[in-house]
Amino acid sequence: MIMRVSIAVLLLSLAGDVLAQSGECHLAATGELSPERQKIFQSLRSDSALDQAAIQFNMALDYAQAGNSSKALSVLEQALSQAPWLDPSSEEAFKPLRGCAEFQKLVARVQQKYPPVAASRVVHTVPEKDLIPEGLASDPADGTLYISSVYHRKIVKITPQGRISNFVSEAQDGLLGALGLKVDPRDQSVWVASERAGQAALFHFDRNGRTLAKYAPEEKGKHLLNDLVITSQGDVFVTDSEDSSVYKLPHGSGKLVRLDLQKRPYPNGIALSGDEKSLYVAHAFGIVAMSLNGNEIHELTAPKDVSLAQVDGLYWRKGSLIGIQNGFGANRIVELRLAADGRGVSSGRLLEFRSSNLELPTTGTIYKDDFYYIVNTQVDHENDGKLTREETLQPVRIAVLPLR
Repeated sequence: MIMRVSIAVLLLSLAGDVLAQSGECHLAATGELSPERQKIFQSLRSDSALDQAAIQFNMALDYAQAGNSSKALSVLEQALSQAPWLDPSSEEAFKPLRGCAEFQKLVARVQQKYPPVAASRVVHTVPEKDLIPEGLASDPADGTLYISSVYHRKIVKITPQGRISNFVSEAQDGLLGALGLKVDPRDQSVWVASERAGQAALFHFDRNGRTLAKYAPEEKGKHLLNDLVITSQGDVFVTDSEDSSVYKLPHGSGKLVRLDLQKRPYPNGIALSGDEKSLYVAHAFGIVAMSLNGNEIHELTAPKDVSLAQVDGLYWRKGSLIGIQNGFGANRIVELRLAADGRGVSSGRLLEFRSSNLELPTTGTIYKDDFYYIVNTQVDHENDGKLTREETLQPVRIAVLPLR
């Protein structure tokens, strides 16, 4: 699910703003972040292993939302000094900066280094406009697709011939908003993470959509089970975005075991290495490699111009990670080539960037040499079971991106 944690709107009074000129635009020079928010950024900035460009980009967004466009531009210049692929042009919060020469130069530099990439094509359209999908999975046996619905609390199935039907009915056996899901290749059963209003559970359905089991965290507090992977032995690992953890369900067990992520904010996408010795877990400002027992955790390093932040869907493929980044900057699908030891990213490239097929993607799935993903999830139209701006909803589109 898209990381709402980093885009908190701070409504501060703009009365008495002092205006300072910069080129042909006027920049407001007052409006501060709350002490709590400043403390959070101070803590993040002290950890050099995190994606510092992304943290500064986030700070710039917060300053812009607080009304201090002068500070926002200054921090944004620092964020983009190494020219990462964080294109700020589409951010609504930066609208007051668009007439500024300095802002235009930043945008031009990013867009010159990273021109648009449009390699995907739409292959399926689901007519149900208010589906609000989030997760997408494929059956490795034949390419059948499964789509989870946040709003309708169900799972939709698309056959290789394009036939669309309900696989799991609405709210079946207490299913909450359906998020990440995976098909177990051993028996074609489907696992799905679900959440609504702080309650969460992991569901297991057989190949015909019948409910097999339901597992909920025993720890108190809010939970947001988000995305998951399954090992060849049948162990399931699922991220908890509210609890800063990964939960493990050992094969044959009925209890979720908590693996702590040491306060890393909003763990989301998760991938299993090819040798099944490591998990790669995306959080708000980076990606960690962790052992399957959770005892070893290492923050991935990356070149200065490659951003590891705000990854939603995350997938392993031939020594690389395929990621969907949608938190800030123009939405993009990226390939992150891993170093030989698996503890760093040696290089990165954009697979899809600033194209018409990146309205609001969240997750995808790899089938053979193709990456299928949801073009327009419209998850920004739903909040805990309530829809907003229903008149603007569109049929859901699924695109395919060749990975050859």
